[in-house]
Amino acid sequence: MNTDDRPFWADEPDGPSPKLSARFPRFFKIWSVILLLLFAALPAYLLAWRSAYLGWAWLAFMILIHAFYFLQKRYRKNTVDNIDRIQEHAKEILGASQIGSAIQAAGHPLLQREQPVVPALVDDRLNIHPYENATPLDAVPLKNIRGVYTVVYDDDRVPQVEAIAGAAQALPPAFLWNEQPCTCLFRRMRKAKPTDWHQAIQQVRLQAGLAK
Repeated sequence: MNTDDRPFWADEPDGPSPKLSARFPRFFKIWSVILLLLFAALPAYLLAWRSAYLGWAWLAFMILIHAFYFLQKRYRKNTVDNIDRIQEHAKEILGASQIGSAIQAAGHPLLQREQPVVPALVDDRLNIHPYENATPLDAVPLKNIRGVYTVVYDDDRVPQVEAIAGAAQALPPAFLWNEQPCTCLFRRMRKAKPTDWHQAIQQVRLQAGLAK
């Protein structure tokens, strides 16, 4: 299903997204540039009083620092853009209505503890994929799902299972696996939050009359 050399899935790097900087008004961007220029020029002017070499050395140092920052920011933006294309491609080849990544903490008999996986909601089933390819490790029909909840951890890291919570940090779907009850826990969910998954799964279950 994945015919090119790209991986099936990749996560965005940690840290603030380069997309956030595009949301700042131009006014703030202009002032940030002015402040940077003052920070470079004023010390250079003061150092030049003692030695012209010190002034030029400071300017050269600041130019190198800002050039490195610009190249790093450009590289990060290109990396994030490429990851966006990988994620969109994964969603398209599966025909998924919802897709993201998570760590399966424990509970699923076919998966390892703390295994990174890519859940995908495809038609009336919840697929669980590896990062490497589009072949699912398991496919859970939504008719076998017996409950969709969310988990919120309190200040003492004690999990609180809720029907739905906006600040949810994990998702523990309960389902039948080979006619046996099974509950696994998805944590560190990226691309789509636990509440997004709750909404997407429940929406399909209710529309298809599968919710009980």
